[in-house]
Amino acid sequence: MHSTSQQSCQTNENGRALGPAHTPTPAGRLQALSTEQILERIDELLEVRYRSGDLGNVPDVLAETVYILLSLNTREAVYQRVYRALRSRYPRWADLASAPACEVEAVLEPGGLHVQRARYLKELLEAVREDNLGRGEGPGAEPDADLTLEYLRSWPDGDVERFLLALPGVGKKTARCVMAYALDRQSFAVDTHVERILSRLGLARSTGTKTDHDAFQTVVPLKLRKRLHINLIHHGRSVCAGPRPRCRNCVLVSFCSQGREAVSEDDGRPTAIDLFAGAGGLGSGFRSAGWRVALAVENERDAAQTYRANNPGTPVIEADVTALSAGDIRTHSPGLGEPHAVLAGPPCQGYSAAGARNPADPKNVLFEHVVRLADEMRAQLVVLENVPGLRRVNGVGFGDGILAALRTNRAAERHELVAADYGVPQNRRRLFFLARRSDLGTAPTAPPPTHSRDGRAGLPRTPRLDARLRGILELPPATAADPLVLDDGSLIPNATTMAHSPSVIDKISAIKPGQGPISYRRLELDMARTLVAGHRALPVHPWLDRTISVREAARIQGFPDDYTFCGFRANQPLQVANAVPPPVAKAVAEHLLGFLTCELQAPVGLQPQPGPGAAKT
Repeated sequence: MHSTSQQSCQTNENGRALGPAHTPTPAGRLQALSTEQILERIDELLEVRYRSGDLGNVPDVLAETVYILLSLNTREAVYQRVYRALRSRYPRWADLASAPACEVEAVLEPGGLHVQRARYLKELLEAVREDNLGRGEGPGAEPDADLTLEYLRSWPDGDVERFLLALPGVGKKTARCVMAYALDRQSFAVDTHVERILSRLGLARSTGTKTDHDAFQTVVPLKLRKRLHINLIHHGRSVCAGPRPRCRNCVLVSFCSQGREAVSEDDGRPTAIDLFAGAGGLGSGFRSAGWRVALAVENERDAAQTYRANNPGTPVIEADVTALSAGDIRTHSPGLGEPHAVLAGPPCQGYSAAGARNPADPKNVLFEHVVRLADEMRAQLVVLENVPGLRRVNGVGFGDGILAALRTNRAAERHELVAADYGVPQNRRRLFFLARRSDLGTAPTAPPPTHSRDGRAGLPRTPRLDARLRGILELPPATAADPLVLDDGSLIPNATTMAHSPSVIDKISAIKPGQGPISYRRLELDMARTLVAGHRALPVHPWLDRTISVREAARIQGFPDDYTFCGFRANQPLQVANAVPPPVAKAVAEHLLGFLTCELQAPVGLQPQPGPGAAKT
């Protein structure tokens, strides 16, 4: 299973009911999120992608004002080069203010509009000089001092903005950039990228022909303004471009109707929808096998964010599967048609040995909604994954019930797959129910192993667990490493190690490999049992006296190091432990290609590419 969030009747994080089972919710209410909640998710996703990358801004107030003015209508590399040349030629702003206009124009010429910009800069600096003299600042305090606007640091926001707007050439974008970057105020600057993206997302819009800066600033919460502005600029430059947005590479398509329409178009690949999607292990395995996951559904906030962050171009509906209809899904993916497969890993708490094993748990029958939606959408294939414990839960069996439901309109079989047979160093056993529409042929067989646990059968040997953990991740307890920054500047997310008290470390040090309680079981060197996230912690490291980090758990599961798990650190272990190991999912996905009834071939530029969820061995 790979989701823990679905109930027969759910509420969102505000406690608002989403509807009982079998009651379709109007498409516009599928994600019952406020504008602020959507912006928080957008901010988190963009931060995962761009990490507030440096835009070259400077801390000095006057210098930042000049820097922003030079950036207007100019490419980043050009205006940064011009700014450096300007500072090299005029180390003091007072020198630039008194320099001949033709000389300043020559320095500014590579950036274009050099005559106009030279005039604006000289007028700006002259205004600053007059203000300095009148206030006894800069040259007004000491004749040899340089021009300055540092005294604005003590002013209220309103006074700062009014002052800056009164300077020659300074508009609201420049003023608010200066306030955010140089003065660390909670202002939100709107450039063309910011306006374009938020307008496409339907979160804010200018009311006239000119940019309505206040309309955009008002909608963005104070705590998000600076970071969101920075990352929106990066996103606008690299993905959400003006005439040709790269929607299939966008982590924000869940919130963009234009993007969802663009990515729903048939591109020649087999399509799947992913229900109870969790953090995306199953879906990512299918993507790496060349499938297009057209849409995912996951009700838990952090898991949905993890899926979005690592599967760009796949819209994720943050909603209860029991409240969805095929019409709802097609509204969010207009070009979907009949998907080739429906994927699902319903919650396992009612079945699992690590859970309550309550046969009356309403989550135990959520598979009925998987079958219902597959029927409504006439999917060729159904892939339903869960724990072996569902065969019998305190005297009640669910495996036969799942098969009976699938076999109403399909040929279906269940197969027990062991993760180690597919290159994952875990003795993790899961049931995969594979079904095919009755009119299309027999049920899919089990995917053949890709690896061997003992090195026989002519297959590569399953990698040892200790090989996955040695090296840069061997960090002591309480190491803050989210991300871990390597010597070459590359980043590994989710590498923070848990802080244990001295008494807990003593307790852990006495645990031998393969032993210990479920919450502190020490892993063995060659192969793990199924990873269990007990008490929001993960198993104990094979040789270090601490629990393994989220990144180490992800490596054991077969996730690549660039797969980022979102949300609070305490919520991440369950996302990893519940996920279908991507190499297992990839083997299933590749095998199922042979059971499709039509020929499929990805067009040039869309060939299967290794990506998040593809195992590194």
